[in-house]
Amino acid sequence: MKTSGFSGQTERVRTDPLETPGINASRTGHVLRAWLVAVVPSLLYFFALLAIGADSLRPPAGALGATLAAHSILAAPLLETALMFSLASLLALMIPQQTRVQIVLLAAICALAHKFGGGWQQVIASFWPFLIYSGTLTTWLKRSGRDAFVLTAFVHALYNATFFGVGALGNFLATPDG
Repeated sequence: MKTSGFSGQTERVRTDPLETPGINASRTGHVLRAWLVAVVPSLLYFFALLAIGADSLRPPAGALGATLAAHSILAAPLLETALMFSLASLLALMIPQQTRVQIVLLAAICALAHKFGGGWQQVIASFWPFLIYSGTLTTWLKRSGRDAFVLTAFVHALYNATFFGVGALGNFLATPDG
């Protein structure tokens, strides 16, 4: 409780437990929450595809090499976030005061760009996480361009690392004799 002035009145100050130490905790909390919100539904979608036989737990041959890991977990999030940043900035100029529209358009454009690498199933699978990345980028862009870029890239990298780990686990489980 905080006392204001000489009146003796008190006011309640609400704090988010993740924000108590300061803005860094807010950034960390946002990254972790956004990653969970992106990855849990995506994993459920992936496991649903597995259940109906439309996908495989075994990754494509060569998909678990160090080069692909570096690309998937480091390079792709940085490159895609840079492209998203430019597009988000343009959308903010073209349709200001329409944050939700900016987020959905940015996610749709990014998901559609994934058609080149994997067809419509890839577009569908990538729309949800790109909606979360777009929300992070658009929201934090109002505070700081640097924070928007860094936080979005971190959320994306954690997401990709999660699926890379699922691929490694699938490869391990699918390998005969352990």
